[in-house]
Amino acid sequence: MKLKLLAVAVAAAITTPAAFAESSSSVKAGKGITVKTGDTSLNIGGRIQLDADWFDGDAFSKGDVSGSDSEVRRARLFAKGKIGSDWEAKIRADFKEDGSTKVDEAWVKFKGWDFADLTIGTHKANFGLETQTSSKDITAIERTMSSNAFAIGNKKGIALGKANKDYTWGLGVYDLGDEGGHIATGITGRLTFSPINTKEEVFHIGAGFAKQRLAGNEFKNADQRLEVHLADEKAGSGTILGESFTGYNLEVAYAAGPFHAQAEYFDGETDGSNWTNDVDVEGYYAQFGYIITGESRPYSGGKFKRVKPKGKDGAWEVFGRYSQYEPGQDEATAFTLGLNYYANNAIRVGVNYIMGDLEEGGVDKDGDAIAVRVQYVF
Repeated sequence: MKLKLLAVAVAAAITTPAAFAESSSSVKAGKGITVKTGDTSLNIGGRIQLDADWFDGDAFSKGDVSGSDSEVRRARLFAKGKIGSDWEAKIRADFKEDGSTKVDEAWVKFKGWDFADLTIGTHKANFGLETQTSSKDITAIERTMSSNAFAIGNKKGIALGKANKDYTWGLGVYDLGDEGGHIATGITGRLTFSPINTKEEVFHIGAGFAKQRLAGNEFKNADQRLEVHLADEKAGSGTILGESFTGYNLEVAYAAGPFHAQAEYFDGETDGSNWTNDVDVEGYYAQFGYIITGESRPYSGGKFKRVKPKGKDGAWEVFGRYSQYEPGQDEATAFTLGLNYYANNAIRVGVNYIMGDLEEGGVDKDGDAIAVRVQYVF
């Protein structure tokens, strides 16, 4: 039903009377199809990410056995419209393997103020460099444990923010679900600055905070796999209770020519009130990459984009990442080595080798995994 409604909405937008006026259209690899009529435009696109994981060891699999699986990690379709320079809107559907459909973005944005843009609806809360970078643009196949644990993600809310060439800021309030007949609210903020921002070199720094009321008095985001999505084992699998969670992050990134690096530090704490103890949650990661074929990783609006090949033979990239995550008494680390091939602006193939280590309840666990992704952006 949701798929039918989305198709009807897109068709209606395209076939409005304005669409029959003088218009132009363009199709670009990785950017979908765009139709423009006067000061109105409609962009339709999406992505498909096909993954396969192989893993061995008790850091990834319960019972210390080998395992493997495959999945359609993401299959998304979006329609984004603009009217003049003041109004934007977007709807995006995420299609699941079980046949269900989730609308994970549906927002309207007003851009007519000089000091801020106003966004209302379901959108990504502004927190964290890796979280703000799209899943189609991140260097590794999966985001880090800390980024996933601290992020609020795509939620219904209201946000103010602004981005230009050298800085961004954002502040938002979100609905995190029901809590005793009331909204469990979340508040996020992020500020970034790039004192160096040229085509050849970028230096980025930033900071953010996230305060969330925990629906059900449980910090469910604490449970995180060791950066292999189809693995069974998780860090933080013991229940972490609390009425609220407050988290902070610091972020830094640098890119020069084909070299790029970024790192983030996260620190947070649950508020246990009078009936349970506060629990500390912290983590960090550091990532370094090099594009063998000489391209640079694009940067704008306080985040990075994926590599765009310059030649017909595509672009090759190697990278390494170290990630540590400590939810309560658990401690998890993941070291990832990766190779990416960008065939063109739409197709990318990635291979990651992950070494994981998990200390849980005084027991040390380790393991190895290989993850492969084929991505098509249209």
